[in-house]
Amino acid sequence: MVKKYEKINFGNKFIIPDTSAILTGRIEILSMNCLVPESVIREIRHGKMGRVITHDLNVIKTAAPKDEYMEEVREAAMETGDFPYLSQTDMEIVAIAKEHGGVIISDDYSLQNVSSRMGIEFHGCGIDAIKESIKWGYLCRGCGTKYDQKLESCRICGHRITRYAIKNVKRH
Repeated sequence: MVKKYEKINFGNKFIIPDTSAILTGRIEILSMNCLVPESVIREIRHGKMGRVITHDLNVIKTAAPKDEYMEEVREAAMETGDFPYLSQTDMEIVAIAKEHGGVIISDDYSLQNVSSRMGIEFHGCGIDAIKESIKWGYLCRGCGTKYDQKLESCRICGHRITRYAIKNVKRH
């Protein structure tokens, strides 16, 4: 379900889009109250859209996260089990949203899950957002040993480790 963001009232909150939200064209970063992480601008600049956005760089509101907010995101991502699935840019998006009280626009479920854990508002851009937060665990497909963190292979039998949902929690 595609949302029309111009019809959603975000109030005075900043909209913090991820790279894919901007690339969909559904987010008007110049006319909406957007605060774009500098790492998102770098990703766009190095991609195909780089030529298009270059002339707008002087008027786009950008931000870089403070270290204390990045640490909060790391802790939340470790608690949910999403840490291995978040990029540095993903973590910066969440940190900036936390710091500025912004609303994240992203289809990344790991990013949404950590945002939910931290009480940050988020919306999907091209698909529906998650409805429940998930606490992830890791399981050996060979012997069934459970782990708290992602490993490449089981310490006991050497089989592949996969992620599984330990529990679902209603969103904040």
